[in-house]
Amino acid sequence: MSAIGKYPFLTINHERFDFETLLVGKIAQKDVVLKNNSLVPATFSLEKVNDDGKDPAFSIDNYNGVVPPNASFKITVKYVPSVVGLTSCTQYKVKTVGGNDLSFSCIGHAEGFNVSLSTKSIHFGEVQIGSNTNRLLNICNDSDLPTTF
Repeated sequence: MSAIGKYPFLTINHERFDFETLLVGKIAQKDVVLKNNSLVPATFSLEKVNDDGKDPAFSIDNYNGVVPPNASFKITVKYVPSVVGLTSCTQYKVKTVGGNDLSFSCIGHAEGFNVSLSTKSIHFGEVQIGSNTNRLLNICNDSDLPTTF
Protein backbone atom coordinates (compact mmCIF):
# COMPACT_ATOMS: atom_id res chain seq x y z
CA MET A 1 0.00 0.00 0.00
CA SER A 2 1.25 3.46 -0.82
CA ALA A 3 -0.21 6.92 -0.42
CA ILE A 4 0.58 10.44 -1.44
CA GLY A 5 -0.31 13.32 0.84
CA LYS A 6 -1.36 16.63 -0.65
CA TYR A 7 -1.33 19.73 1.47
CA PRO A 8 -2.68 23.20 0.69
CA PHE A 9 -0.08 25.88 0.07
CA LEU A 10 -1.05 29.58 -0.09
CA THR A 11 0.97 32.56 -1.25
CA ILE A 12 0.13 36.24 -0.87
CA ASN A 13 0.62 39.12 -3.33
CA HIS A 14 2.28 41.46 -0.74
CA GLU A 15 3.41 41.21 2.85
CA ARG A 16 2.98 44.95 3.50
CA PHE A 17 0.19 47.23 2.32
CA ASP A 18 1.08 50.91 2.65
CA PHE A 19 -1.89 53.26 2.43
CA GLU A 20 0.47 56.24 2.80
CA THR A 21 -1.10 59.53 3.98
CA LEU A 22 -4.87 59.94 3.77
CA LEU A 23 -7.18 62.75 4.81
CA VAL A 24 -9.42 62.01 7.81
CA GLY A 25 -12.85 61.04 6.48
CA LYS A 26 -11.65 59.59 3.17
CA ILE A 27 -11.62 55.87 2.39
CA ALA A 28 -8.85 53.90 0.66
CA GLN A 29 -8.83 50.20 -0.12
CA LYS A 30 -6.35 47.64 -1.34
CA ASP A 31 -6.73 44.02 -2.40
CA VAL A 32 -4.98 41.14 -0.68
CA VAL A 33 -4.80 38.22 -3.09
CA LEU A 34 -4.32 34.71 -1.73
CA LYS A 35 -3.19 32.18 -4.34
CA ASN A 36 -3.55 28.44 -3.81
CA ASN A 37 -0.65 26.73 -5.62
CA SER A 38 -1.68 23.22 -4.61
CA LEU A 39 -4.02 20.58 -6.02
CA VAL A 40 -6.36 20.59 -3.01
CA PRO A 41 -8.70 23.30 -1.65
CA ALA A 42 -7.25 25.57 1.05
CA THR A 43 -9.50 26.61 3.92
CA PHE A 44 -8.17 29.74 5.62
CA SER A 45 -9.01 32.11 8.46
CA LEU A 46 -7.72 35.60 9.18
CA GLU A 47 -7.05 37.13 12.57
CA LYS A 48 -5.58 40.39 13.82
CA VAL A 49 -2.34 39.99 15.72
CA ASN A 50 -2.07 41.89 19.03
CA ASP A 51 -5.25 43.90 18.45
CA ASP A 52 -6.32 46.01 21.41
CA GLY A 53 -9.43 47.24 19.58
CA LYS A 54 -8.60 50.93 20.10
CA ASP A 55 -7.82 51.78 16.47
CA PRO A 56 -10.57 50.69 14.05
CA ALA A 57 -8.88 52.31 11.02
CA PHE A 58 -8.49 49.02 9.11
CA SER A 59 -11.26 46.58 8.26
CA ILE A 60 -11.45 43.44 6.13
CA ASP A 61 -14.39 42.09 4.16
CA ASN A 62 -13.63 38.33 4.55
CA TYR A 63 -12.14 36.77 7.65
CA ASN A 64 -12.39 33.20 6.35
CA GLY A 65 -12.98 31.27 3.18
CA VAL A 66 -11.88 28.51 0.84
CA VAL A 67 -9.45 28.96 -2.04
CA PRO A 68 -10.03 26.31 -4.75
CA PRO A 69 -7.01 24.43 -6.22
CA ASN A 70 -4.84 26.58 -8.51
CA ALA A 71 -7.10 29.60 -7.92
CA SER A 72 -7.00 32.98 -6.19
CA PHE A 73 -9.13 34.61 -3.49
CA LYS A 74 -9.42 38.38 -3.12
CA ILE A 75 -9.78 40.07 0.27
CA THR A 76 -10.43 43.83 0.40
CA VAL A 77 -8.78 45.89 3.15
CA LYS A 78 -10.30 49.31 3.88
CA TYR A 79 -8.46 52.15 5.57
CA VAL A 80 -10.63 54.87 7.12
CA PRO A 81 -8.53 57.19 9.31
CA SER A 82 -10.32 59.00 12.11
CA VAL A 83 -7.63 60.61 14.30
CA VAL A 84 -5.46 63.40 12.85
CA GLY A 85 -1.74 62.67 13.00
CA LEU A 86 -2.18 59.02 13.97
CA THR A 87 -0.15 56.37 12.17
CA SER A 88 -2.15 53.15 12.16
CA CYS A 89 -0.48 49.78 11.79
CA THR A 90 -2.23 46.42 11.98
CA GLN A 91 -0.81 42.97 11.39
CA TYR A 92 -2.91 40.04 10.21
CA LYS A 93 -2.18 36.32 10.27
CA VAL A 94 -3.60 33.96 7.65
CA LYS A 95 -3.97 30.44 8.98
CA THR A 96 -4.48 27.58 6.55
CA VAL A 97 -6.00 24.32 7.78
CA GLY A 98 -3.39 21.62 7.15
CA GLY A 99 -1.12 24.04 5.29
CA ASN A 100 1.17 27.01 5.71
CA ASP A 101 0.58 30.22 7.67
CA LEU A 102 1.11 33.69 6.22
CA SER A 103 1.13 37.19 7.62
CA PHE A 104 0.74 40.69 6.24
CA SER A 105 0.62 44.18 7.68
CA CYS A 106 -1.24 47.37 6.84
CA ILE A 107 0.02 50.87 7.61
CA GLY A 108 -1.41 54.32 7.00
CA HIS A 109 -1.07 57.87 8.32
CA ALA A 110 -4.00 60.24 8.90
CA GLU A 111 -3.68 63.90 8.03
CA GLY A 112 -6.02 66.69 9.00
CA PHE A 113 -7.68 69.37 6.94
CA ASN A 114 -5.48 72.09 5.46
CA VAL A 115 -7.46 75.21 6.41
CA SER A 116 -6.02 78.72 6.66
CA LEU A 117 -7.11 82.35 6.86
CA SER A 118 -6.34 84.94 4.20
CA THR A 119 -4.73 87.19 6.81
CA LYS A 120 -3.56 86.97 10.41
CA SER A 121 -4.96 90.34 11.46
CA ILE A 122 -7.67 92.74 10.35
CA HIS A 123 -7.13 96.49 10.69
CA PHE A 124 -10.32 98.55 10.73
CA GLY A 125 -8.59 101.91 11.06
CA GLU A 126 -10.53 104.75 12.68
CA VAL A 127 -14.25 104.05 12.88
CA GLN A 128 -16.57 106.82 14.01
CA ILE A 129 -19.22 106.07 16.60
CA GLY A 130 -22.48 104.99 15.02
CA SER A 131 -20.98 104.07 11.64
CA ASN A 132 -20.08 100.68 10.18
CA THR A 133 -17.07 99.43 8.31
CA ASN A 134 -16.37 96.04 6.74
CA ARG A 135 -13.29 94.05 5.96
CA LEU A 136 -13.04 90.75 4.10
CA LEU A 137 -11.64 87.61 5.73
CA ASN A 138 -11.34 84.49 3.57
CA ILE A 139 -11.23 80.98 5.00
CA CYS A 140 -9.25 78.80 2.58
CA ASN A 141 -9.78 75.03 2.54
CA ASP A 142 -7.01 73.34 0.54
CA SER A 143 -8.25 69.83 1.44
CA ASP A 144 -10.08 67.33 -0.73
CA LEU A 145 -13.20 67.31 1.47
CA PRO A 146 -15.46 70.09 2.76
CA THR A 147 -14.95 71.15 6.36
CA THR A 148 -16.92 73.11 8.92
CA PHE A 149 -15.70 76.07 10.95
